[in-house]
Amino acid sequence: MSNKSTINFNRPGANALQNFSGPLILFLVAIIATILFLLVTVRVQRVEGTEVGVKINNLTGVVNVVTESGTTIYNGVFNSFHILDTTTQRLEMSADVSRGDRRNKDDLRIKTIDGSDVFLDLTINYRLRLDMIEEAVASSGLGDAYKIKWLRDYSRSVCRSVFGEMTTEEFYDSSVRDDKARKAMDELNASLRFSGLQVERVVAEKFRFHPEYEERIREKKLADQEVEEQISKAKAAEQNQIFRVVEATKKKEVILASFDGEMRKLIVGADAEAERLVRGAEAYVIETELGADARFYEREKNAQAILAQAKAEGEALTELANAYTGEGGRTLVKRAYAKKLQELSVSGQPFTLESSTERFSHTQEAASRRRSNTE
Repeated sequence: MSNKSTINFNRPGANALQNFSGPLILFLVAIIATILFLLVTVRVQRVEGTEVGVKINNLTGVVNVVTESGTTIYNGVFNSFHILDTTTQRLEMSADVSRGDRRNKDDLRIKTIDGSDVFLDLTINYRLRLDMIEEAVASSGLGDAYKIKWLRDYSRSVCRSVFGEMTTEEFYDSSVRDDKARKAMDELNASLRFSGLQVERVVAEKFRFHPEYEERIREKKLADQEVEEQISKAKAAEQNQIFRVVEATKKKEVILASFDGEMRKLIVGADAEAERLVRGAEAYVIETELGADARFYEREKNAQAILAQAKAEGEALTELANAYTGEGGRTLVKRAYAKKLQELSVSGQPFTLESSTERFSHTQEAASRRRSNTE
């Protein structure tokens, strides 16, 4: 039975398979080794939106910066890949040991321009510049070395120099501190330009003096506050005086304006009354002139009528006189005389009894003589 199951390798097909199995096994082994190598050396790294990737060729030293978000596949044997944070970061240097990168007192000691020692807490806000990632890696290496190698040392040096330009009193003025903080930021950016770092803000926080000096400063501040309070009271009194002067001036102006208004009102009334009187006088004059003209006209017409009448009567008398100058006039006289004679009654008595009359006397002769003598 054992003879039936025995393979005969002496046949031609068996010899061919035996000759081919050697290279095939080697090929399979190579494929498996390659797959294992790739599985062991291939790396997958994801870059988020606030990060930047740095891939370094370990053989050539070439640096490739990956700024877009996504997944990057690379060979871990020949390349190394690092993630850098591009968000704004903080470097805190404070006397509080619970803050900052160091577990001890890390505030900045400053010598003011007038010789006082000031201890200042500082916060530096910074970030990596996307356009200078290669410079940052070349100057500082990978990781957080730039914080210690460049940012911290430069910040302390520049801030010590800039804030040292202040006097002790100026530290209490927040506007002066802010101006110095902006100046320190500008100088830091000028100094760190090569490193790929961008300082966005320098924050000068708490400041302190030596205890005994702080007590003297506190006493001086109290005295200054007292002086300021007195000055404020004086200014308040001055302002109150100014207010009262302005108020009195306003009242005076109101009274004057009211008086002026009344005067203007009276003037307008007087002008109106004067105008009314003038108009009345003018109307009276016009009326008087019209009346005088009318009376003059009437009298003129009456005079003309009288003159015409007198002229007519004169003419009539003239005509009558002319009529009397001729024969007709003598005739009229005769007729009138005859008429008078008809109405005349004659009576008398003789002065003698003789038949001849010596004298004739009218009874009315004496009366006629008396009238003549009287006239």
